[in-house]
Amino acid sequence: MGLRFQRRIKLFPGLHMNLSRSGVGLSIGGRGAHIGITARGQRYASVGLPGTGVSWREYERKPALRRCELCQPGHAHIPAPLAAVLVLAGVLLLVLFGGR
Repeated sequence: MGLRFQRRIKLFPGLHMNLSRSGVGLSIGGRGAHIGITARGQRYASVGLPGTGVSWREYERKPALRRCELCQPGHAHIPAPLAAVLVLAGVLLLVLFGGR
């Protein structure tokens, strides 16, 4: 069993900063139920019985990685807005300098 460190600091009523060995996380909610994000970026919801030490925490499930026909070593997916900007920039360069 490993040693665990955790400290919760109240920033405002209902908003806490959670310090751990992994870093800093945030949580929103009161006694008995809250939602938050861990120091490693995982989102969660937690409910418990105040004063008993009994609680349940459920982490958000991350979707499975999507594969496509183009996925091969070295292939990277470019977000659609960025792809559109790159295509427009390429067309503009062809129009300005392609005839020379």
